[in-house]
Amino acid sequence: MAPPATISGRASVRETATASGLRSDYQREHHLTQLRLRGEKVRLLYDNLWQPVLSSVAAGGLLIAAMWPVVDASLLIGWFITLTAISGLRLLLAQRFKRLPAAHQQRRRWLRWFAIGAITSGCVWGATGLLLFSHDHPGQIAALSIVLAGISAGGVTTLSSVWWVALGFVLPILLPLKLQFLLQGSPLSVLIGLMLVLFLGLIVTTSRRFSRTIHDNIALRVSMASRETQLRESENRYRSIFQHSPLGVLHFNEQGVITDCNRKLLDILGVGRAQLIGYHMLARSADHEVAQAVNDALEKGTGYYEGTYRFPKATAGIPLRAFFNGVLSASNQMIGGVAIIEDFTERKRNEAIIYRQAYYDALTDLPNRRLFIERLEKLCNERISEQRFGLVMFLDMDRFKLINDTLGHAAGDDLLVQVARRLEQCLNEGDIAARLSGDEFVLLALFEELASEELDQQAERYMRKVQQVLSEQYRLEKRWLTVTPSMGYTCFNASKCDHSDVLKQADIAMYQAKTEGRARLRRYQPWMSEEVNKRIAEPVITPPADR
Repeated sequence: MAPPATISGRASVRETATASGLRSDYQREHHLTQLRLRGEKVRLLYDNLWQPVLSSVAAGGLLIAAMWPVVDASLLIGWFITLTAISGLRLLLAQRFKRLPAAHQQRRRWLRWFAIGAITSGCVWGATGLLLFSHDHPGQIAALSIVLAGISAGGVTTLSSVWWVALGFVLPILLPLKLQFLLQGSPLSVLIGLMLVLFLGLIVTTSRRFSRTIHDNIALRVSMASRETQLRESENRYRSIFQHSPLGVLHFNEQGVITDCNRKLLDILGVGRAQLIGYHMLARSADHEVAQAVNDALEKGTGYYEGTYRFPKATAGIPLRAFFNGVLSASNQMIGGVAIIEDFTERKRNEAIIYRQAYYDALTDLPNRRLFIERLEKLCNERISEQRFGLVMFLDMDRFKLINDTLGHAAGDDLLVQVARRLEQCLNEGDIAARLSGDEFVLLALFEELASEELDQQAERYMRKVQQVLSEQYRLEKRWLTVTPSMGYTCFNASKCDHSDVLKQADIAMYQAKTEGRARLRRYQPWMSEEVNKRIAEPVITPPADR
């Protein structure tokens, strides 16, 4: 046996390994969750890209129209072409992203490409604060400020699922315009610049709040989708087990009414589905033991049934074993249960075969020595046997060895079978005949309480009847042969008997019958034991060896 320190060390290692495994599982699940979150955010960015990009191009066209009188046309056209080209590339990127499998969409590079496009677009819009800003035309400056503020606000609403992408788009747009107003130096321009600082702060704060809200919504959706997937997988797994289980399975509600079952249960019970669904297992007409098991499951959580179940209107009973288990709702209320049913038919058949092989003679189909001795021992030990008397008879067939040697073993076996059938004809209710070995048979007969003389007379009549039946001719190998039995018996009081002594007395009585010749019937007398002991005590004379 290992020392306590070693056992403690092994337990510690197992606990550490278990904790490490749980930690690893948690980390793996957390990593997968983060991947799903990021993937959903990126998918949301691409899904929301079309409308803001097209709106951005339209706003660019309006800005060109507003700036056309005061800004060089080539500059405006070049800027618009650049904006349109970048917007087109972003749309092509989104289209390609949409065609990819979901697993490929979760790759990090797609977020990187989107961020590059968004920041580049923000820089193009921010360039207008430098290239199109005209100090001498307040109306155009106001139009430029309104467009850039609108583009920034629109970017916050569509890009905030990934906060830093929204900042990468908004900051390049507003910072150049703010600097222009601050550097202009007039009190009004400085005031407008400060207002743009406040607006930028508001934009950043709003973007952050939007990002958290979107993150929480996406996390909830991912969690719900994950749980739904797990639930669906669990249900599919259970359904697979339910449908293909080698055992019968049924569902029942809180009233004990069967609501569902698998095909195996229908095969076990030999009924149709329509006949079983809706059956009330707690009804008065239902099996009482099954109803008790269902009640136990609904009240205590578990129930058990084992026995031969007979379904109403069924032609035969079916050996079953059933485990009933209650099912609780989310609010811890009993809503029904599940039962697992095992068909015991084959097991009972196998048990019967094993019992038959253990307790019955294969040739004659009579009980064997083991069963006979157990029956006699039980009789001698039961209190209920105090008012009963009985006899035990030993017999063997005269000339059996000669028949075996001359006619063959098949004829000998045939003789033993015929003797067994004749012995069965002599038995009264409660009697038993058995084959001990070879041609030796034994019989136990029981009588109610009788006076000593009446018992002797009844036992004598019983034995004479058996002797007469067994002494009639036997048909062996297409001929009739007379084969007589040598029989010995003893009477006993069931309340005072010792089974080994009873068997020994009957055996000694048969031995006495054999020594006196064939076809003898002898009852045990005490002097027979003394005679046997004397013969055993006589010295054995060994013949001299040949020289």
